[in-house]
Amino acid sequence: MTTIERLESQTGQEDEIAVSIVDTDVHPVPLKPEVLKSYAPAEWVDKIWATGNEASPVSYFYDTPDSYKTNSVRMDSAPPNGGFAGSDPDFAAKQLLLDAGVSIATLEPMCDAQLPQAEHVLKSTYNDWLADVWLDKHNAHGRWRGSISVSAQTPELAAREVERWAGHPYMAQVLMTPQTRGIPFGNPHFDPLYEAASRNGLPVATHLMGQTPFELIPIYPVGNPAHWHDFFASWPLLYVSHLMSLVFDGAFDRHPNLRVVFVEGGFTWAMPVMTRMDRIWEARRGDLPQVRRRPSDYVREHVRFTTQPLEDADTMGFREYLEMMDLGDNLMFSTDYPHWSYDSPSYAVNRFPADQRERIMRGNATALYGLPPTVKALPGERPDTAGS
Repeated sequence: MTTIERLESQTGQEDEIAVSIVDTDVHPVPLKPEVLKSYAPAEWVDKIWATGNEASPVSYFYDTPDSYKTNSVRMDSAPPNGGFAGSDPDFAAKQLLLDAGVSIATLEPMCDAQLPQAEHVLKSTYNDWLADVWLDKHNAHGRWRGSISVSAQTPELAAREVERWAGHPYMAQVLMTPQTRGIPFGNPHFDPLYEAASRNGLPVATHLMGQTPFELIPIYPVGNPAHWHDFFASWPLLYVSHLMSLVFDGAFDRHPNLRVVFVEGGFTWAMPVMTRMDRIWEARRGDLPQVRRRPSDYVREHVRFTTQPLEDADTMGFREYLEMMDLGDNLMFSTDYPHWSYDSPSYAVNRFPADQRERIMRGNATALYGLPPTVKALPGERPDTAGS
């Protein structure tokens, strides 16, 4: 029996609390490489790990200072019984669900590989591990939600992986990297994946993966950045390009039920990009017969952005900017736990306009992922009498 399960048995299975905060960006990792290897196909165990795709994060060219010690994580997030931050589901539940007050959290493992087949096998292995460890053995409270990791390099195999997990009660979305070897998201290359995800009612989320060698990171217009710092700051440039491709290349018309989530790339860039796309479309719509509506209408219907990292700006001015953006229906709260750039719920909530807070902190994610209105209470949480 796990720690959380023992605590739950003391709390009482009938206690429930209302879902008030949904975290859409949490990063679990295996306790050690041997754990992940135990889920890999036998013929791949000795092949895939030697390529540098270890289970535990490793230092690479674009990393934070002292990465070999902290590897971009909160200094207090290492489990007390040992292991890397994010490797202990029970300790993560204490810090994130109990201490920070998160009701439900979406898990997004970060893994990738250079070769297409290897990446597919690696991600499939991660899915087996995530489902067993986080979504089963340590999910008696039902508050972890998983992501089906797929390879953007192999959309047909990605579609099969979606079908393999689509019926799982706690798999909430599909996850792929935006580092797509030069193929923008609107390209028909991805249609098999989009069709499978849409048919099964699963959003497609994208998050930069941290183990890609620096020379394979997509080159920006002025060339690859020289430091981790400019790489991290320029991350939204990838998302801008993919967003424009999704709209202008007609992906949302080909897949009207497709929903895309841009994770951990910020969101304050979205409104200027939407406005510019609208102006271009209005002036040159004859060149884009596949774009049947205003680009901003596609974005508002089909795209969601997670909030982390929040801009470190004057709170009043920031709220005024968000009101002007009018993207309250498109934003979903995220912490980026257990990384150093973590945005706590208590810090974030007061930065949003009052009339958008409920949607951003809970409502939008609940609607997108079909989440329940209540969840099992952990010790120390006040039970919701209406849900008891």
